[in-house]
Amino acid sequence: MMNVLSCITYDHNLWLVAVSAFICLLGCVTKTMLLARVRDVDTTHRRRWIAFAAVIFGCSIWSLHFVAMLAFEPAQEMAYDLGLTSISIVVAAGGTMLALMAWHLLAGPKRIALGGLLIGLAITGMHYIGVAAMSFAGFLLLDWNYVAASVAVSVVFATFALARADRLDSLPRRLEVAGWLSLAICGLHFTGMTAITVVPGFANTQASAGTVLGTTTLAIAVGSVSVIILLASLAAIMVERRLTQQALQDLDRMRLLSNLAKEVLFIHRDGIVLEVNRAGERLFKASAGELIGRPVLSLFTEQTTPLLVRRSRCPLQEREPEEVTFQAVDGTQGPAELSCQPIQYLGSAAIAVALRDLSEAKRDEARMRYLARVDTLTDLPNRHTLLERLDIALDSAAQHRGSVAIAYIDLDRFKVVNDLYGHAAGDALLIQASKRVLAEIGPSDTFARIGGDEFALILTGDPQPERVSAVANRIVEALGRAFQIEGHRIEIGASIGIAFYPDDGATRDTLLRAADAAMYRVKQEGRCGLRFYEASMNASLQLRLQLEQELAGAIERGELILHYQPLVNGITGEVETFEALIRWQHPSRGMIPPSDFIPLAEGTGLIDGIGRWVVEQACRDAAAWEQPWRVSLNVSPSQFRRSDLTGIIANGLRVNALNPERIVVEVTEGVLIEDTAKAVMTLNRLRDLGVRIALDDFGTGYSSLSYLQLFRFDKIKIDKSFIRKLGQNEDALTLTRAIVNLGHNLGLHVTAEGVETQTQLDMLQTLGCDQIQGFLVARPAPMGAFTELNRARVSALFAKGRQRRAGEM
Repeated sequence: MMNVLSCITYDHNLWLVAVSAFICLLGCVTKTMLLARVRDVDTTHRRRWIAFAAVIFGCSIWSLHFVAMLAFEPAQEMAYDLGLTSISIVVAAGGTMLALMAWHLLAGPKRIALGGLLIGLAITGMHYIGVAAMSFAGFLLLDWNYVAASVAVSVVFATFALARADRLDSLPRRLEVAGWLSLAICGLHFTGMTAITVVPGFANTQASAGTVLGTTTLAIAVGSVSVIILLASLAAIMVERRLTQQALQDLDRMRLLSNLAKEVLFIHRDGIVLEVNRAGERLFKASAGELIGRPVLSLFTEQTTPLLVRRSRCPLQEREPEEVTFQAVDGTQGPAELSCQPIQYLGSAAIAVALRDLSEAKRDEARMRYLARVDTLTDLPNRHTLLERLDIALDSAAQHRGSVAIAYIDLDRFKVVNDLYGHAAGDALLIQASKRVLAEIGPSDTFARIGGDEFALILTGDPQPERVSAVANRIVEALGRAFQIEGHRIEIGASIGIAFYPDDGATRDTLLRAADAAMYRVKQEGRCGLRFYEASMNASLQLRLQLEQELAGAIERGELILHYQPLVNGITGEVETFEALIRWQHPSRGMIPPSDFIPLAEGTGLIDGIGRWVVEQACRDAAAWEQPWRVSLNVSPSQFRRSDLTGIIANGLRVNALNPERIVVEVTEGVLIEDTAKAVMTLNRLRDLGVRIALDDFGTGYSSLSYLQLFRFDKIKIDKSFIRKLGQNEDALTLTRAIVNLGHNLGLHVTAEGVETQTQLDMLQTLGCDQIQGFLVARPAPMGAFTELNRARVSALFAKGRQRRAGEM
């Protein structure tokens, strides 16, 4: 060690030694910066940066060596062979490149050991080739111990440098690595120079064409140029690194924005994926690390490859968004819309690709097509699909001179099920009924739901009446069997009307009207059966359609009127209430009873407007009566659920200044079935208005007693089916007595409706019935028809009853 220090102190120009040391440190710092840069760049540019780092490091080693060699001042004048000097530069740069390539390509400790060995040997080779280039008057002797030591020093310190170069994120670490490299270079040089002994001789040292003389001035010039080159390189590296950091920050912002997007975004260059957002990870079912580096074509199906190749060859302005089929890493496939745009990515040209997943849109589109053609409740074809298939069947029959049968199927008593058990039970019944019908028809037949409880059936294949009749009878029988819905035994039926092409109609519409007319005739004749179309049925169908149209304007034309039927005291016969009953006074057809037009009103939705008119008209009439009698209003379940009944009655009371106690709202238990909580809420609002609430048709439902617990009614009306059998059936008397006693025990007023005979009246008076209604008292009529004479007659009837009971006592 002392010999090395002595060599530096006595055999070298210390100023030039300082210059060479500065060049060494600057070169090592520059190389360290380049190593950090090599780690950041992508694989495509990595070799370019390794070569750049090797050239910079090799030049810095050579500059240090050359200046340090010029700083060496033996007694003889020195000259240097240009050829060997040039080779020494190549050795330094080439060896460094090999070392860096090994360091980046290999893994584990062997990459550090091999890299350090190659850098050490590159420095050593450059040095001793440079020594061999020396030309002076004398001889050169080497101390091989110092030569070996110089090689060991260079290799060891270079290995330390690479061992610490794994993480170059911080400035202290970079300076540390630069220091180890500086020690590897300087230790080699000065230990190697200590190994040299110059023996004076008589050799010619004059400069020739292949040599250059060594002078202090030349050393300073070479050193200055080297320092300037290294400083410029270092500045360029730092500026480029700053730009790269900014680009990386921009890239991070771009990644953040792309991750916020729902669309798949990825970047590729030369067909290799470079970036992908989180939406892409979800679509391709792989992490970004798994996707980056994959060929772009591997993300799409083979069938899509020709399209992608064709797009790559098209001018940019012609590349419109196109539908492709992507393929996830797990093999799943799906449709997507692809669009792309060239961009600059990390300083180089690349392609940004946007993919919009169309899977959900395709599913929605398919769902919409399905919903447009299928009934969502029963999964049967809907009316639209039925008409399409009927057109096809008629065209085929016309071409082959065949026939087609169309049957309209309507479920009997379905509305009662809805009113009693609610729409959920009605829906379940429709589903079960559909399955029963499907089990009775052939695979080529079309069974469709066309609305509500109405269905249609198309039978093709030149159907004969015998076959159609057999199928229809099986359907009637199947639908006639009891259903089990939500724990209830439900019995319905089916009315089927059948028409044939071409006998009953040559067009789709005429054929459908014929089947509907036949079905309506079954309804009129008592339901639960089938009928083939007859020409006379068309008149009935036309009449029904015409009535529907005329009913729509009946209110505006003033054709609806109210008749009133009195409800009298059960003991005295005095009038207490009038029940409002609607009638239709048709200008040409005369008086039309409610049983003929109310079903039409409910089926067409006109019942809401008619119900409102009844409330308003009854309030106006009651306000004009000479006596403060009550008026009773019937409310259907559909009107109760669909209209603002509370608001309508409140408005009628306010406009006519009518006392709310004079209004009685009669409801059946059907209003409580579908949504009991909502119905009770509405009844409570009516009670808050001050009106009275009556439960009509008591005893005919399935849950009348339970509804008496849900809401405190003011009175109950015994259904006429019990009253009609009084005096004929002992059970009827027993049940009627039970109902009267139940009502009185609950503090309710009890009304008997449908009273038609004196015997019935006598028995009801004996039971203590509070109120009597029926033809025995009076039939429904305009308000003025119930005169004083009628009231006197009724009083006489009740007086007879009292006298008869008194005589019996």
